[in-house]
Amino acid sequence: MKNTRILAAVATVLASTLALAGCSTGTAAESRQSPGGHTPVVALFTASYATPAVKLGVDMFKSKADKMGWTTSVSDSANDYNKLNAQMQDAISRKVDAIVMGYTSQEKTSLGVSAANAAGIPVFAIDAGVEPYEPYALNVTSDNSQLATLSAQSIIDANPKGGNVIIIGWDSHPGIRLRTQVAKKLFEDHGFTVAVNHQIQSPGAAQEESMSFVQDYLQANPGDKAPVGVWAGFDAAGFGAVQAIESAGAKGTVVASMNGDDFAVAEIKKGGPFVATVLQDWPTIVGDLVSGMDTYFTKGSLPAKNYIEIEGTLINKDNATKF
Repeated sequence: MKNTRILAAVATVLASTLALAGCSTGTAAESRQSPGGHTPVVALFTASYATPAVKLGVDMFKSKADKMGWTTSVSDSANDYNKLNAQMQDAISRKVDAIVMGYTSQEKTSLGVSAANAAGIPVFAIDAGVEPYEPYALNVTSDNSQLATLSAQSIIDANPKGGNVIIIGWDSHPGIRLRTQVAKKLFEDHGFTVAVNHQIQSPGAAQEESMSFVQDYLQANPGDKAPVGVWAGFDAAGFGAVQAIESAGAKGTVVASMNGDDFAVAEIKKGGPFVATVLQDWPTIVGDLVSGMDTYFTKGSLPAKNYIEIEGTLINKDNATKF
């Protein structure tokens, strides 16, 4: 609600100390101050720190926050959202100055976010939703529809005659859930058949789970029955598919995903099954979020627009050497 954001902007934040795991004090020469006149205390929560893209973004945020002179902490619940909401309640009781949701699901964190709003603590977000969400002060995220379109189109371009494709997604993450929907529609609109839509159960073990699933599928569908492509909602799952394809010798099957992780780019440079990834612009995403938070801490005002999408960059054989 609008009143919640206004309350968060004008509330005086009391000085406090955060004792969550990973807490550290920044040492910037020009430390910013919260509206309460003290060094801001920020608590970031994620449920999937084990995934490479999440770790990259979270670590990037903490590094920037520390340089701003904020006292920052990172808590990971390993996909346990009951634990995450409890961690948030603890931070709220300690009166932190701001909370950051890192790559989380809005529906699964509503309890903690609502409690923070009620306490007058603004909630910021990195890649935590695919549409404007009033309880957030600011959510900066990738343009997930664009990411999915670029990656899926790479498989379509490699197979002008169409064929069967495998989709590997992760429904617990709202961004990847949207990517999956966009990719599926694009494939079907171009005459491809989605043979199976597999959802990862454990993001921290996505590579192994994807590899095992694709191996089993290829064994059951050898030769001409093999899919022409595997589309994965993120690079770790895509890499697992590549390993399975190479092990099975399924030379006609290509893989595309997104994140722009180093290992995916390296595979594309090798010229193997991995034909494309889409680099998510974490420096801009995290930078815009930190800038919005700094405005709040120094001026006491929240951004007029609380949802920003940032486009990604396609990486394929034509430009992989530049990354």
